[in-house]
Amino acid sequence: MPVPLACMLVVLALPAYAENWTITPSIAIGGTLTNNLYLTPTNRTSDLVTSITPGISIDGRGARANLRLGYGITQNIYARESSENNRQQSLVAAGTLEAVEDWLFVDASSTISQQYISAFGPVAPSDVNINRNRTETFYYSVSPYIRGRLLSSADYLLRYTVSGTNPDSSAVSNTTTSQWLGRINGNTRWSALSWSIDYSSNSANYDVGRDREDTRYGLTLAYRFNPELQVSAIFGRERTNLVSLQEETNNDSGFGLLWTPSPRTKLDARMTRRFFGNGYNVAFSHRMPLSAFNYSASRDVSYQPAGVTNTGQGSNYDAFYAIVAANNPGLAPEAIRTQVSQILQGRGVPADGSVVNGYLTNRPSLQTTQQLSYALLGVRNTLTFNATESQQQPLGVISGLTDDYSLANEVTQRGYGVIWGHQLTGLSSLSLSLNQQRSLAKGTGAVDSKTTGAYLLYTTSLGPRTNANVGARHVISDGGVNADYTESALTASLSHNF
Repeated sequence: MPVPLACMLVVLALPAYAENWTITPSIAIGGTLTNNLYLTPTNRTSDLVTSITPGISIDGRGARANLRLGYGITQNIYARESSENNRQQSLVAAGTLEAVEDWLFVDASSTISQQYISAFGPVAPSDVNINRNRTETFYYSVSPYIRGRLLSSADYLLRYTVSGTNPDSSAVSNTTTSQWLGRINGNTRWSALSWSIDYSSNSANYDVGRDREDTRYGLTLAYRFNPELQVSAIFGRERTNLVSLQEETNNDSGFGLLWTPSPRTKLDARMTRRFFGNGYNVAFSHRMPLSAFNYSASRDVSYQPAGVTNTGQGSNYDAFYAIVAANNPGLAPEAIRTQVSQILQGRGVPADGSVVNGYLTNRPSLQTTQQLSYALLGVRNTLTFNATESQQQPLGVISGLTDDYSLANEVTQRGYGVIWGHQLTGLSSLSLSLNQQRSLAKGTGAVDSKTTGAYLLYTTSLGPRTNANVGARHVISDGGVNADYTESALTASLSHNF
């Protein structure tokens, strides 16, 4: 049985083990009147696009399993350019099954999304615009693992993960990755001192180019000075052929810091010296009564673009979840989720605030990323700010392959987004968002592209299960590879959950 099909069967079977699960069919009908369907700098084509999207969502939660799945299939119908009629799928699914009580577990996830082929091609303001720089991409992941207690003072974890990315474009390679991950951690006779032994082995297979292998193993010693502060020392080795045809072995040592001065503030940092230089992962979060601030930075090997593998609820959802949970310590998770969904829907704020789209690649890359987010929740107003910078450098050379790294030895993407949401009445809201994404190539073929957009959206509830919205947008794009354009559009949508 093909792995993608097996993954989907596992995910879809999970509700059978859930104690409480809900299936909600839905239908949405939308219209877009655009003055630049093809996103061209001259000879613009106006069109009226009708989008019909039947969908289904499944939410199942129980003692031994949980599942969250949303699927939709959109038929886009073009009034003038009928030859461009197309069908697009969207899927976000994630579930966990406890196959053997408190020992064997299976995580499974899958997405279908529109992904960009090049960082320097046109960035479309919506999925109805005709954009040859975008392709439908299927992603799956299946991850069985065991965990338990070893002797009286140690815990163990052994996990195997297989995942794949399958773009519907010959310009981008299919990718299959597999990983073994093992850990044993325990305490010592000194209560402040703990230890862990870690092992990981990654294998990446691309349709174009050679296979890549990377193996890491090491020992971590952690000392907790007090309940707020813990430091750790990391001693390890790494064996890899990511850069050269022959495997190379290098030290993989460093240090870690965990600081939690209060329940609302946390800093978790880890740095190691690896084959590419310093690798690190830093996460800082601080919650206030009505706001949340998060910052993260990392430098590591990337096999898949983040937009493909993302099965979370979204950065804005996570920020407001933290605010609601902090202000309601005794509130059940389900009640928090319901309240957060009401806030987002009531203010016209999207659950995901991602501002850098990313792009598909044909080889592993060294990725350096910084992300910053801030969310403010008022009685009738919300404000979210998200900023991201991502730098990617190719690892290794592939003969005869043409991609973004053929133009540059480093690709940088920067973006920011601001969303203000205002609840007009108990049933309607108004939101305004501004965002910008910029892609820069560093090397012999320097390229600089920038896309800036402004969006206004009015949302109202027509009933307990029916919502409508109307909106307007204006987008300006310049630079890049055939990426110069301006576009204005009016949008309207009507949705109903059965």
